[in-house]
Amino acid sequence: MDIYLHHFASEYPNQVRDRVAFMQLALPCVPQLISWTPSKINASDQDLLQYFEHVGSNVLPMFDSGRSRVREILMRMALSGSTLASNAVCQAMLALASLYRDGLQPHAARLNLTALQSLMTSAKDGIDAEAGIQHIAAGILLACFEMQLNSNGHTWNCQWVGHICGAKGVVQAVKDGQHPPGSDSSIMLGWVYYYDVLARFSTRHWRTDVVSEVVPDPRFTTNGGNGDMPCVTQYALARASFAAVIPQISRHAHEVLGLLGEVCDTILHPWDPQYHSLEYQEYLDGLESRLTNVTLTGPAETTADEDLTPVLKLFRLAALIYLEHTSRNFSGQSTKLETWIDDAFSIFAGIGTCRHPFPLFIVGCEARTDDRRRVILDLISKTQQDPQVRSFKEVGALVQAVWVQDDLEVDGHVEYMRKVNLAISTFDAVPILV
Repeated sequence: MDIYLHHFASEYPNQVRDRVAFMQLALPCVPQLISWTPSKINASDQDLLQYFEHVGSNVLPMFDSGRSRVREILMRMALSGSTLASNAVCQAMLALASLYRDGLQPHAARLNLTALQSLMTSAKDGIDAEAGIQHIAAGILLACFEMQLNSNGHTWNCQWVGHICGAKGVVQAVKDGQHPPGSDSSIMLGWVYYYDVLARFSTRHWRTDVVSEVVPDPRFTTNGGNGDMPCVTQYALARASFAAVIPQISRHAHEVLGLLGEVCDTILHPWDPQYHSLEYQEYLDGLESRLTNVTLTGPAETTADEDLTPVLKLFRLAALIYLEHTSRNFSGQSTKLETWIDDAFSIFAGIGTCRHPFPLFIVGCEARTDDRRRVILDLISKTQQDPQVRSFKEVGALVQAVWVQDDLEVDGHVEYMRKVNLAISTFDAVPILV
């Protein structure tokens, strides 16, 4: 651990950047939610706890969970529990707060490692339902730590994928428990499902040619790997994790997300023997129908400031666009596609920012004119100015990689899966679309 900390201290001695300082000054403080007695927090870290509650929790990527409710759950887990898993949640919160506020420095790395050690020690004695939910929460926070490192340019790896796979693996330990809708455990399960679905999407398209030589089974089973391949360990973990279907986990998230997860689970490659079967095509038609008719209302936990309707519409449209292209092996345009694309750009025109990279990428791939490309780039730029949002440079690079392919294709036709694969594979690590 000392070597690890020395590496951070020597390589990144002054990481308090303008963006970090802006986050401290510009983010509004919310009222104290609960009166805590944080006995497990060192006196020197009390300010980090407050920073996470008032500031850091606003940066956490989430889909349909009420942010204030998630913050309350995390604080309760971290400070009211007495388990090692509870301590992992607490240390991971402090690590994130330190990273958000002060940039990458030894204290943030130390807190992060302490959280990891607590999780590892806790798992040795088995995981019950309560500790399992705490493991899941800590895993998400640790993934967010790695995402922030990637976004800040401090490192470039797939460790965030490994943390999500680890959190998803723990779901098996709690899947038989009682998790009524709206309960703390249900909200945590829905939260990790969001990360799982989008990690699954990115992994599906990343370095497919190289990966097929290392882990040839496209259904995500592990066969070992070549140590020279970037992120091979995390990728192997991801393939093993995504092969494990956990029944009913999608019911803890919005139906739109469940349908997107179903799309990622079931889309076959054109060379698959079942691709042209009548049964498969009928299933795809049914999936499209369910996406078209899904109810677009957010959960009761959201506030007036968290109107999810535009977000839900964008995810639904992105899922429909992706489904149409991949299920039909279709890269051209159609009346149906044009309608969905027009609807998505109409939503973009009516929102100031978009904190969700996935629909920005999928819809951005459909921008064929300079005007529409300008809409995407302007939206990314405006979103990037929000101090509560992780860096969106990655999304901008992804859509521009797709546009380059479109512009260089003489006959105007680039096979969709190949286009997306190439764009995502330009990155040395699995891109973050959470």
